Amino acid sequence: MRPIRPRSSIAFLAVCVALGGYLLAARLWGVSDSFVLMRDQIRDWRFALGPFSALPLTGTQSTAGGSSFGPIYYWLLWIIRHLVGPFTGYQPHAGAIGLSLLQTAADLVFFYAIGKRFNSLWLALTTTLLVGTSSHDLAVEAVMWNPAVSVAGVKLAMAAVLLEPPLPSLRRTVVVTMAAWCAVQAHTAAIFIAAPILGSYVLRDAFSQRISAAAQRMRAIIEVILILQLPFLYYMFTSTTEAVPMRAIAGAAEGLRVRASFDALLNASARIVEAPWFAHTSVVGGVIVGCAVIVMARARKDLRLLSVTVLPVLCTGLGLSVWQGSYDEYWYLPLAPCVALMVMMALSAFPAKYAAPVLLAVVLAVQPWRLAHSRTWYRMPEYRALSHGARTIYRQARTVRRIDTSFPMPPLSDAGFVYEAMGGVITDAAEFDATIDAHGDVRFSRVAR
Repeated sequence: MRPIRPRSSIAFLAVCVALGGYLLAARLWGVSDSFVLMRDQIRDWRFALGPFSALPLTGTQSTAGGSSFGPIYYWLLWIIRHLVGPFTGYQPHAGAIGLSLLQTAADLVFFYAIGKRFNSLWLALTTTLLVGTSSHDLAVEAVMWNPAVSVAGVKLAMAAVLLEPPLPSLRRTVVVTMAAWCAVQAHTAAIFIAAPILGSYVLRDAFSQRISAAAQRMRAIIEVILILQLPFLYYMFTSTTEAVPMRAIAGAAEGLRVRASFDALLNASARIVEAPWFAHTSVVGGVIVGCAVIVMARARKDLRLLSVTVLPVLCTGLGLSVWQGSYDEYWYLPLAPCVALMVMMALSAFPAKYAAPVLLAVVLAVQPWRLAHSRTWYRMPEYRALSHGARTIYRQARTVRRIDTSFPMPPLSDAGFVYEAMGGVITDAAEFDATIDAHGDVRFSRVAR
């Protein structure tokens, strides 16, 4: 594969800019016209519109019970509200735009790290495109959902690991711990990725007989996690509401479901490397298992590489085996960068003369299908009319009594929230009602007193 050399820095920069523009366009396409405005999005953006002091001290509600381990998701939405909100009139799809910008920035760091670590522009470009254009990942970012933040945190943590020297400094360990644990705070399933990454620092020192350094790293990791967990711990000890995911913990006593867990993992991973010509995910699952074996054989003496590829896959499969309910596919989204890098590392083991162009050609060939497929998930076409209608109402009246629509609204949505997010007030004392039609046009009617 073609290495990255100083004389090709301009070409590398050009590829980086083009890649960033392409990924951002893919994520933002249609987001202002079909943003999903449902209960969770309304709740989260309402938090973002409030003062920082009113933000939750925990993350979003978890299917495992309680909530995710920290408020990083809400903190980011609050920042996005201030940075992106003014350009959208503070309408809620600003959150999706902000998360797309975050993910794209993480992709470019991920791209640079892979290219630098493996000295291959081809591998970096193919891997980043493979994970960055997964249809489920693209769809989640357009929704404004916490797994997108977790995926970005995992990419940044992986990039820091790939770029580090053989003997990383304690400061590097702190940076990786912050990125990895922020991913865990955003989505609890990322704990099975953070564990092998952070554990590898201690194990590498221990295997090299640097016991004192291993102890220092362990102390630094624990201290950083405790500092990041202070808001959650304060909430846990001062609130009567359940914070810890007790359903998952209770499931451990009922037995392990290793086979079911790994089946779910392979099915979800198959979506990461999806292609339209695969009729059954079992085919892709077999490829992923084979790739894991190849990487384990090639990198068996490189714990750093194993900690960002094979080990997170194994830890996720074993960790989620305590779960007694059904497995949701989005739980595995934080694992996407690890799977993508593992697959590309394995396939690039074949002769570079053939591997480089073939792998990139395959990923490029499925781009139209992937982009089109991503727009079939989590879309709400009614949002366009709500957005246009809210702007019209806000320009003409800062208070209304009620906002209705002439078309049926999806369950758990709210026709008036976009207007309220812009600063409008819905109050019984207002003189007018407003009705938005399917084209976004508005009809006002005076309230009879």
